[in-house]
Amino acid sequence: MIPRPIRKWTALKLEYLDYYLQAYVIATRKAREIHYIDPFASCGECIVVESGKIVQGSPWRALNSVPQFSQYHFVEKRPMLAAYLRKSINEKGFENAHVYSGDCNLVIPREILPIIPRNVPCFAFLDPEGMQLDWETVRALAKHRQGWKVELLILYPYDMAVARQFSLINKRPSISTRLTSFYGDECWKHQLFESIDAEESTAKRRQRFVDLYTGNLRALGYKFVEVYGPFRANKRPLYHVVFASDSPVGAKIMHDVWAKPRYVPGELFYRPVRRYDNDVDTVQRLPKP
Repeated sequence: MIPRPIRKWTALKLEYLDYYLQAYVIATRKAREIHYIDPFASCGECIVVESGKIVQGSPWRALNSVPQFSQYHFVEKRPMLAAYLRKSINEKGFENAHVYSGDCNLVIPREILPIIPRNVPCFAFLDPEGMQLDWETVRALAKHRQGWKVELLILYPYDMAVARQFSLINKRPSISTRLTSFYGDECWKHQLFESIDAEESTAKRRQRFVDLYTGNLRALGYKFVEVYGPFRANKRPLYHVVFASDSPVGAKIMHDVWAKPRYVPGELFYRPVRRYDNDVDTVQRLPKP
């Protein structure tokens, strides 16, 4: 659907992303190039179900950052949504933004990473709706850069996807294959059997599999791996957001971004992200979406 219906917790996640992206482009503004990758871009426009407010999706949060990224890479598997996003971006005159239609697990290693220099900053917002993100894609991103790795902000869907799949394994054998692609190997089986044998609570099992995913990121060589969440709907856990970086500055900025309460458009204390002029040090307020 266009605009994409989202719930308040998703709109809140976009606010956190927006704050970090603005800080990221300022911190890396002296680099020769900076790249942004969004493998689950959707149509770029969202509507908050609870309020009916139209808000910008992740593509426009990145495109509106000041200064801009050198190149934007948006991937959307659904052709109609990809076409809509491409048309919207072209109408705004963003010649440095590219929209790819297809499975991000194929598009990223084959089409995007080969055209990104290995020695320039790159940030990837990995925001799947479930377990569509293969671990091999995460690994390809992590191994691409020379020196500091591609920074990653990942939606980790334990409660809204992984835990549900665990309950269906005996009924649908194909789920095991999907879980192995998601985690990169069959390590999840050992962890699940161990958790069942120990009769762990839901909270302990959740933490076990959060630790498994973050441990795999550290095994790729990331120096800073931080977990935020879980995001909740009516006190029910849905997902975590995981940040992976080699930069101590990036880790501090991300921590500072999440340390403050955020609000969504329509709420009393909502304020749009502050943008900085590229030529002078004055601050400007963008209008609300």
